[in-house]
Amino acid sequence: MSSHSCPPRALIRSRRTILWALACAVGATACGTDGPASSATPEGLDGPDRELAIETVELFGVGGFDAPDWATFGRVSSVAFDETGLLYIFDDQAAQVTVVSPEGEYVRVVGRRGDGPGELGRPMAMTVLRNGWVVVPDLGKRGLVVYDQRGEWQGNRVLDLAQEGVPSRGLRPTASGQVVSAEPLRVGAAPEANGSEPDTPGTRPVWLYPVAPGDSARRLMDAWDPPPPPEGGESRLEGSGGGGRGVMIQMTRTRAFTPELHLAPLPDGRVAVVDSVDYTIQLVGPDGQVDRLHRPVPPTPVTPELEEQERSRRLDEIVERSMGTRLQVIGGDGGLSVNPDAMRRMLEDQVAQMVFFPEIPVVEELAADWDGRLWVQRSSGVPGQDGPTDVVTPEGGYLGTIPPEGLRIPDAFGPGGLAAYIELDELEVATVRVVRLRVAS
Repeated sequence: MSSHSCPPRALIRSRRTILWALACAVGATACGTDGPASSATPEGLDGPDRELAIETVELFGVGGFDAPDWATFGRVSSVAFDETGLLYIFDDQAAQVTVVSPEGEYVRVVGRRGDGPGELGRPMAMTVLRNGWVVVPDLGKRGLVVYDQRGEWQGNRVLDLAQEGVPSRGLRPTASGQVVSAEPLRVGAAPEANGSEPDTPGTRPVWLYPVAPGDSARRLMDAWDPPPPPEGGESRLEGSGGGGRGVMIQMTRTRAFTPELHLAPLPDGRVAVVDSVDYTIQLVGPDGQVDRLHRPVPPTPVTPELEEQERSRRLDEIVERSMGTRLQVIGGDGGLSVNPDAMRRMLEDQVAQMVFFPEIPVVEELAADWDGRLWVQRSSGVPGQDGPTDVVTPEGGYLGTIPPEGLRIPDAFGPGGLAAYIELDELEVATVRVVRLRVAS
């Protein structure tokens, strides 16, 4: 059981100054008359941080405690835009995608839970191609469920679960009409057992998955895989599953600060990849050619003081959640029931036995906006504190930095400066807030 979270920054405020629309900083024609009259060439990546003042204009919100029925969500896990500005909101609890107009009005619902054609069983994620086609990886359907821009089911793309797996975390559309994912969920026999290509030791495969009928999944690259934590320190907990059967939950030893695998597809067909502790972005082309961007920002060495801070932060997080969190079980014929107090003690034991990577990776999150600029959120070097976010061009130009107190990277970028954020209130009720990003005057 693992989780990935990015500490949220301040909630969006109307016309709050942040860094964005960075083409406007290098040429007023990119954003019309709102941009400054500047034609300066972006600086290189070797220079110091420099902030650019950009403001946001809030457009609308969807969801919340008093929302109409169509905008009442169970658990919003992802959002996306298409090229017309339609917003797609994926509620994985309801197993459906709600489509919203650029004015914040209901358009339609795509998919629903069920076992029939076009229905969703165990959806893992969602992404949307620029043309409005919706792609939902579904473990129950053993692959991808695909809908066209009208929301009509276009079939399932069945995958080899043992080798290709089912994409989930980091699912993104590519310029070629495929989807790319980091570390897919693989189920079944080891790759070597079915005669397919085995994994290279010490690597994590990055896969391109088909949307069009007849296409095949293929491995884009083998990213670096950090060595596993030392053996031992497993935690076990008994529970009950569907039909009253006994279930054993086992958690392996946790290692903090392990470098994650980050992906960001670009409009030119390349995929930006970060897989290491330093500030190096690999730009991987469809043919496998790799270019690299590097900024001389060193990782933070992990000290005993930082280890203690991280342990304290995780223990506080366990208390705040009060262990009322649902557990999602893959496989089986029903839900999973465990004693919340026993689960809390198990997680606390995990924290006590946690080990640490020797350095805190520089890059915490990576995204690309609609025009291909890369947003690179850096670590602050202090557990639980936000770091700054650089915005750079794929050509290696440095455009500026969002300060730590600024807004986080949007959960989705859209055309014309659109951006969406998933926000939770104190009751964990979701609202999707949509803004337009403009250069401050």
